[in-house]
Amino acid sequence: MQWLRLAALCGLLGVLGGCFALPRAVDLASDGERDRVAAAFARLRAQQNTCHCCIDVAVSVTLKGLLRSGSVSGYLQAMSPAYLRFVGLSPIGQPLMILVTDGDRFQYLAVDQGKGYEGSVTAATFVKYAPAGFKPHESFYWLSGRLPPGEVAVEEVGRALDAEGYWLTVRVAGERRRLLFDPEVGVIRRHQVLNAAGDDVLEARYEAFRAAGANGCLLPGRIVVTTRQHTGTLVVVLSDWLDGAALSEKDFAFALPPGFEQVQVP
Repeated sequence: MQWLRLAALCGLLGVLGGCFALPRAVDLASDGERDRVAAAFARLRAQQNTCHCCIDVAVSVTLKGLLRSGSVSGYLQAMSPAYLRFVGLSPIGQPLMILVTDGDRFQYLAVDQGKGYEGSVTAATFVKYAPAGFKPHESFYWLSGRLPPGEVAVEEVGRALDAEGYWLTVRVAGERRRLLFDPEVGVIRRHQVLNAAGDDVLEARYEAFRAAGANGCLLPGRIVVTTRQHTGTLVVVLSDWLDGAALSEKDFAFALPPGFEQVQVP
């Protein structure tokens, strides 16, 4: 089912979704409370910079839409900052499709078509599936529930009314984002990208955290992706983690199998 494979491809890029309501938050009781939250967030950022570089897991991707739904399973490898390899499998374990990207270029193998597609992530064919707010060079950080390295300025802090933690409005590389930060557990539970009007255009919700690596960094086992651009919800479930996965750049490319047609994507 070609549409299902496409849904899996788009889902791993954070592509499918619905609409949002603005988060409910109240002002903090004191500047001291804001300082404590900001300090806890800074500690999280410092710890995340020491977390393991790689993810190697089994994955199930489920699209829940108004018109169609479905799932595809396989395995996923990722390496900071933007390397990604997803292999979708048939029910009997045979590869149906392979997607790899380094954040600049991608390869996509469609087994049933006997074709391999290759091109830039800025190509129109690729970009049309990506919503406003998603940046391919941050792929690893979206999957791991983290923010990319670099300066992050905290602009606003409010206590969440309908969830545990605090809503932080931050600026990342000049772009405004909103985070639901849980200082008690030390995780980001929701990550929203805002447009110029302050509307949420892309959101990832992180759940089912597990400790990984010597530093005890927490990684999400379930990611729910929504956007304003598409109707539906995409759920990514990660399992069977390989702790201490050792990956390199060569793991994120493949040679076209004999007899397959190479297609350059404009």
